[in-house]
Order: sequence, then structure tokens, then C-alpha cells
Amino acid sequence: MSLDVARLSPTLFWDVAQESVDWDRHRIWLVERVLARGKWEDWLLVSREISASKLRELEPRLRLQPRERNFLLNWIDREDAN
Repeated sequence: MSLDVARLSPTLFWDVAQESVDWDRHRIWLVERVLARGKWEDWLLVSREISASKLRELEPRLRLQPRERNFLLNWIDREDAN
């Protein structure tokens, strides 16, 4: 199963057509976008679709600000502890 991009906040797609974004093809871009500009509800949708171990694997490839990277690493650590 993959994330239904239509459930994410439309404001995340200010520069692209939301319907043209595919979770499987644009996963890294979407994670970056949600971490940088998304609402809490957007993050919860994304984090349900991608495991902490997969996020840890993707983390080095993500272009994130320090605050966003810090959040992500703390989230991963918290999920790994549960």
C-alpha cells in the first residue's frame, strides 16, 4: 500500500500539481517537503507509511535544515525504542 498523496495538505504542493505527485516515485521529495513545510497531520500520514528503519536509511539522502534533521532523528530513535 502507498500513501494517498491527496490526503496531504494542499499547501505542500504550492509549486506542483498535487495529482502529479506519486508516493513511490517522489518519496524522498515528499518526506523533505512534509518535514520542512507540513502540518503535524501530514507527518503522521507519512510516518505511518514509512518505517523508522527506512527513514534511517533515507536520512543521509534528505536535504534538510538542522532543525528538521534533528526532529527526524529524534522521531526515529523514539520509534526504535518502542
